[in-house]
Amino acid sequence: MGAVRPLPSQACRRYFHVVSMVQPITGGWLSMARPVVAAVVGSFLWGGLALGEPLKIGVLTDMSGVIADTVGRGSVIAAELAVSDAGGTALGRTIEIISADHQLKPDVGLTIARRWFDEEHVEAIADIPVSTIALGIQNLAHTKGKIALISGSGTLDLYGKSCSPTGFVWTFDTSVLPRAPVLSAAESGVKKWFAVGPDYSFGHQMERGVADAVKETGGQLVGTRRAAIGTSDYASLLLAAEEARPDAIASSFAGHDGVLLIENAVEFGLLQKGIRIAGLMLFESDVHSLGLDRMKGIYTTTAFYWDTDDNTRNFAKRFSEKTGRPPSALQAGVYSSVTHYLKAVKAAGTTSGPEVAKKMHELPISDLTTPSARIRADGRVLRDMFLVQVKSPEESKGPWDYFKVVRRMKVDELMSEAPNPDCKLASQ
Repeated sequence: MGAVRPLPSQACRRYFHVVSMVQPITGGWLSMARPVVAAVVGSFLWGGLALGEPLKIGVLTDMSGVIADTVGRGSVIAAELAVSDAGGTALGRTIEIISADHQLKPDVGLTIARRWFDEEHVEAIADIPVSTIALGIQNLAHTKGKIALISGSGTLDLYGKSCSPTGFVWTFDTSVLPRAPVLSAAESGVKKWFAVGPDYSFGHQMERGVADAVKETGGQLVGTRRAAIGTSDYASLLLAAEEARPDAIASSFAGHDGVLLIENAVEFGLLQKGIRIAGLMLFESDVHSLGLDRMKGIYTTTAFYWDTDDNTRNFAKRFSEKTGRPPSALQAGVYSSVTHYLKAVKAAGTTSGPEVAKKMHELPISDLTTPSARIRADGRVLRDMFLVQVKSPEESKGPWDYFKVVRRMKVDELMSEAPNPDCKLASQ
């Protein structure tokens, strides 16, 4: 922990003490330099650097809601590992991670973020699951000259109509997640899709993402159904899907809702009837909660899988020593985003948000979880993704060995090099 920033009155006393020290200098250029020296030193003191104030990064996440297993405490651990790997300091300042639970409520999230920026001098906020919360905080960060490192949300608006020069979408979005399973399945003859998802903006965007990908492959979207968050029974929804006779069902339900949807689908015997199921927001913790017996054969898209190579296994080992499980893709995204942010701070020689953001755009992304990526002008991270399938119990070699990589989807298959045309950075 670094020293706490002094109250303004304390800082003023230090400032005037410096002025009095300079006061005896008289005559010629030294006399003219006195106010300049005093102003510089005063600014330095006000910036907190001379007082040893820590560089603070906030992790704003879901600690107790439906997606807490895939973000939550694990996102905080991931950020702490990034700080450790960065050496624990930046520009002579200790790096400090603070965290809070936004309770899935936009007003709570914005209140926390505003306090962090205004009173606790947080320079960047990471994770930020739930699109409505992420949009509000990204805009707030821009107005305050701070950085938003978004791993837990993926609405297109974050790098579209609400894009920000200091905001970054790190891990997924509602266009990419449907594309990988739909494009890959088309190669094996899957043409007819049925889309199901939550009845709010995120689910609606995912539905459009499925429709666009299906159209691109010459397939057909034979039906859609939506349900409220926290629905306890998906029987009617799945019956409607079965009656449409699709080759595959794409589900954008997440967390506990996504697990229940798949559990109901297994009970209905849809996989046994030859219907492929893609859980577009499926994570290892979801498979763990339901078991390989019932989850086997389900497809999903992920930006990170812990058992991909030596680097990912190294990171997963250190992470699991603190959490008891490997990291999700969203938690790995927090590690990567904080790592890149700290590299940019050191390269820029400042914590000024706009200056650090420029350096983040310039530097290539390379770390244990994201070996090769870059940031597009609108803030979207351009990266490869993995289409994976849940293993059967017989295929699994041990604890948390749940996914087999079906295909690595290259960035140029999934994302355009051109910035989102809806992004209007020049007007912000």
